[in-house]
Amino acid sequence: MSSLLKNIPSITHLSQKSILEITGPDSTKFLKGLSCKDVDNLGGGYSGFLNASGRVLHTSFIFPTVKKSILKNGNVREEKSYLITHESPIDHPAKLEEFLPPFKLRAKVRIRDVSDQWDLYSAYASTSKGKGPERNWKFGSGGAAESQWSWKDDIQDMELKENEVGCWDLRAGWGEGGLGRQVLVPKGDKPSLTSSHNTSPIDDYHLRRMILGVPEGPNEIIPGQALPLESCMDLHGGVDFRKGCYLGQELTVRTYHTGATRKRILPIRLIPLTTNINTNTSLSDYLSTPTQIPIGQTDEQLEITYTPSSSASSKKPRSAGKILSLHPSSMGVGLGLVRIEFAERSCWSNINLNQNIKDWFENEENHRLTTRVGDQIYGVYVDKGEAYSEALKAMDRPAGDL
Repeated sequence: MSSLLKNIPSITHLSQKSILEITGPDSTKFLKGLSCKDVDNLGGGYSGFLNASGRVLHTSFIFPTVKKSILKNGNVREEKSYLITHESPIDHPAKLEEFLPPFKLRAKVRIRDVSDQWDLYSAYASTSKGKGPERNWKFGSGGAAESQWSWKDDIQDMELKENEVGCWDLRAGWGEGGLGRQVLVPKGDKPSLTSSHNTSPIDDYHLRRMILGVPEGPNEIIPGQALPLESCMDLHGGVDFRKGCYLGQELTVRTYHTGATRKRILPIRLIPLTTNINTNTSLSDYLSTPTQIPIGQTDEQLEITYTPSSSASSKKPRSAGKILSLHPSSMGVGLGLVRIEFAERSCWSNINLNQNIKDWFENEENHRLTTRVGDQIYGVYVDKGEAYSEALKAMDRPAGDL
């Protein structure tokens, strides 16, 4: 599916995001006790906030900044501060601007919504100059795969104007095939990167991150229900298992060391058996082609069903997960929370990829994943995404072993 990516330098306004500012002498300590990943050493990056039971409430990008103010005597005071992006729609059970203040207690911090001062952009598919950061992996006993990024030298310059704030988006790796950088621009200003990037609609950004296997927002990472490892926050470098205590740490660390990660949010693609596609095409060829397919619009989370092969000891269909989102491009691309063992049996082998679509979908000797949209049954192919694929390579293991 990665061949569907268009690596044309592009920049997209992420208008759905809100921005909080945290300032004050205790702002660093305050954030360390709540966010599940410290990003200061990376110059900012992907993190999040969990509830006390270790469920995800928000995924965020945190930008360390220096806030300057002029004192009465004319001197300039510099104070460490943070800008935090998030999605807190009206129906969110714990809006970030309401969730954080009760934890202030005696901490000398100020929290305020500055969404009216900043616009957030994603700039991606551009060729990065110089040497990028290094990614190292650490693995838990039950399937967790912690992505650790570090800069050997200085953090690479982002080529921004002085009044812009940015950080590298390393959720899907480094380079033109990933998600590039996240940039905060003063409200209403034209981003400096528009001189080297095409302005693209929000659907282009969502299609890119879906293909790369990066879930985002409360419709995909469901607040108060989603677990950080199932949401791939470990793969994407957004959760830390070694930092000091933070809210929700106990369950997260325990799962890393003793639990089992049986499900993950991964890229999916729906495959119909209709006259609109050539069912004699191999599965691998179909997955690399931007074929349009007739999918009706649905706001419901679709169930994925696993049907064992005819030779399996148990032939009873079982739930394999659910589709969380489908992109409106009509290519059947989306994200699903999928049981890994079923994806491995049904999709991740050369035998499956080399079969034509009709055999892959209909042959009772195959394990099959399907879903229903209205009256139409679709085959479901589960891809690995960038980070999961890289973790498997680092472990030097077949797909089902992680």
